[in-house]
Amino acid sequence: MFKSHAKEWVERTLLMAKLSARKGFKREMAKRIDYYFDRQLPYLQDLLKARYADADALGLEPEFINVIKTIVDSTALVYRSGAARNLVAPAGEAEPEERELWNWLMANSRYDATMKTLHRMVKLCRTVIVKPAFRKGAIKLDLLTPDQIDVVQDAEDPSEAEAFIYTRPRSETVIAEPLVYHYWDSENYRRFTADGEFVPIPGNPKGINPYSELPFVRFSETLPLTGYFVDSGEDMTAIQDAINLKLVQLNHLIKMQSFSVPVLIGYDGPEKIVVAPGKPIKIPLGRIGGANPSFKFESPNPAISECLTVIREEIARLAQTYHISSANFSIDSGARSGFALVMENLALFEDRQNAVPFYEDAEEELFRVIKRIWNTHAPFLPADHPFAGVKFGERTELSVTVHDVRLPQAPQDEAAEWKFLIENKMATPIDYMMLRFQMTREEARAKYAENLLWFEEQGK
Repeated sequence: MFKSHAKEWVERTLLMAKLSARKGFKREMAKRIDYYFDRQLPYLQDLLKARYADADALGLEPEFINVIKTIVDSTALVYRSGAARNLVAPAGEAEPEERELWNWLMANSRYDATMKTLHRMVKLCRTVIVKPAFRKGAIKLDLLTPDQIDVVQDAEDPSEAEAFIYTRPRSETVIAEPLVYHYWDSENYRRFTADGEFVPIPGNPKGINPYSELPFVRFSETLPLTGYFVDSGEDMTAIQDAINLKLVQLNHLIKMQSFSVPVLIGYDGPEKIVVAPGKPIKIPLGRIGGANPSFKFESPNPAISECLTVIREEIARLAQTYHISSANFSIDSGARSGFALVMENLALFEDRQNAVPFYEDAEEELFRVIKRIWNTHAPFLPADHPFAGVKFGERTELSVTVHDVRLPQAPQDEAAEWKFLIENKMATPIDYMMLRFQMTREEARAKYAENLLWFEEQGK
């Protein structure tokens, strides 16, 4: 029965997904990701062919600068100073074995690095989906950008998902393999090809969702209003294209008009006139009664500086749109104080403050999904697994606090600030070590205890 209706099920599922998918939106997201990772040359060559019928004959020299990457990396400030992630339970802290398990899972999934990469992708695409997956006895975190995923929207709330369909192309695989689509809803997990053929799932022949919920978490910096994904304009790619085209035009301008141009006036005779260094120019006399031909060099006046100014202004306008101080793009600016940095980028820091609660909430939701996945598979781990049978408590949660951005301070100012906080019981040495050395609370406590023991042994 399952196989007999496979074709119809796939067609119905894909149709439902297409109703909510925006092809133009997905193309824009794919293009934006390519641009961020410096894959801009094919797009630029297509632009040149569209703008110039004789692009090859002109000998245009493609060049691009990655403005999008600069904007994204300059605005990705949420995790600049790290975050504190602590397991909590109704009685206070979680059990020691739970904390050890969580630290092990974070290390194996490269959790902190993944969050920083995720943050940049959210800045780029506005919405990124994290899918925790149980693989090889550990949890891995897959990042799905909007170009990879289709959503079947909830009928009553279009900003929520009823099902997900996604694919992960393996572009570096030597042998070409058909794309495999993954379908998830609260009851089913199935894999199929674009032709509608089901792909068997090892250990799950009936295609059941073992978690009874969607194992996906949405990360964004604002609430979606018109659909599941946060809408994003095309300003970054549009200006990137404009800048790239002007750079090519600038190269052509420099090549064609940086040297004097030989001009021959009034001669149309059969002899070939050759202009070359060290070779005298011989011009035959003109016809009787006509003016004698003449030869001269003309120095063009190319608008190179004007073109450069336009490029700089376009970059500055885009930076201003994203609240980045123009001083960040200046090569002449000197060192600035922390207060000056805050004032120059005040709107940027306000954007960060507005985004922080979204990441803290999403991370806490992500842990809930990770806990569900881990607890489902933990009973079936082999006996030699370091955490075989260890599960998270039903009421164990993750508390996430993103640290404030710490701007450069003079050493004496930083020391005075922490001395005041600790002496007035507003902070502890543990807090300082967590922030200064990017440690977890457990690591800071262990290191502080080790330091105290050393000083005791030294009699100091």
